[in-house]
Amino acid sequence: MNRETLEGHLASLDHEIARNELHMRRQRELIAKLENEGEDAAAARELLATLEGWLAFGHADRELSRQELALCRQRLKKIW
Repeated sequence: MNRETLEGHLASLDHEIARNELHMRRQRELIAKLENEGEDAAAARELLATLEGWLAFGHADRELSRQELALCRQRLKKIW
């Protein structure tokens, strides 16, 4: 990927990570509410686990993209 594409990808990842963190916070609140009301929260916990997995993937993808962008910037500096 070129520098511009990587920067756009990183911006998208940052947005997705923030959105996922918001969903996770809301899901935790829902789980607490269900448990306080004596309701079954198993499905809500499963969804939270899925969201946590996606968040971990997003963080890993962001880190790899940051490293790739750093390498891209180094190559550009060497040319000039």
